[in-house]
Amino acid sequence: MTAISTLLSVILMPANLLLYCRASYDADVVQSIDFDSLFIALTVVISAIGFGLLASAKVHSYRFNIFANKLGNYAGISLVAFSALMSNTEGDTLIWEHSWQFYVGVMSPLFGGLIIANILSSFIKLEKPERVTLAVECCYQNVGIATSVALTMFKGDELGAAMAVPLFYGIMEAIVLGIYCCVSWKMGWTKAPSNISFWTMISTSYEVLVIEHLDLVAVEVSLPKNQKDRIEKASLAGDTLYVKYSLEQEDDDEVAYGCIHIPAHPKEASGLALPEAGKCLDTHQSELSTSIQVDH
Repeated sequence: MTAISTLLSVILMPANLLLYCRASYDADVVQSIDFDSLFIALTVVISAIGFGLLASAKVHSYRFNIFANKLGNYAGISLVAFSALMSNTEGDTLIWEHSWQFYVGVMSPLFGGLIIANILSSFIKLEKPERVTLAVECCYQNVGIATSVALTMFKGDELGAAMAVPLFYGIMEAIVLGIYCCVSWKMGWTKAPSNISFWTMISTSYEVLVIEHLDLVAVEVSLPKNQKDRIEKASLAGDTLYVKYSLEQEDDDEVAYGCIHIPAHPKEASGLALPEAGKCLDTHQSELSTSIQVDH
């Protein structure tokens, strides 16, 4: 969702900027917009997303997934710190010296998106973790793009004023969504169990570890056609048990492959244990791979 929305910004942000400037300012202001700098900033962001998607597709490792997750968190914190420094050192206006209209206007999309996302996702009956994800994605905007655009398009006092928007929004989204996510976690709306410690919750990539754990305990039960295929065989991935089956004559090709299904791209283990794995998995019964699958 984040990648798609950011890709759309390549078209929508310049179009929105052009429309806004034409409606609010004279033609001279429109002509003074440095669209080259704008597209350079967008290209940098899109390149990062592209390399991330490529690495995710090519590097089959849960350890790498966790490393990338932590690296992204550190990059986000660094971006907020850098934005704060630039906003309060460039120009004469500091972040806390704007009018109340500025703060209300910047915060409106944040609270509006949070409320609307929760209402709509509940109305269409999404799973609770999906509701939290949708709400966060609607509110947690990519302030990196706005920061990059401000740095390349404005100078002096204008730079300080422009940097104040993504900085203040970034601070508020971190605070508001931090509170929202903590409340959702305690209500059992996330993949992290609500009875674990805060430090365990905040330091553990449950999205990655839960998927890894489910892959390890997955069991496929089958009814083989041939007597020799009734032997249960362990997969190369670890403790996963695979037994193929066939009820139809058309399934001869599947049985001929040795009755063992091995993932096309087995992933390297993360080397980390899943805290409170049992309680976490109980919360997500629908995701267990130990269910019996029947092919017809």
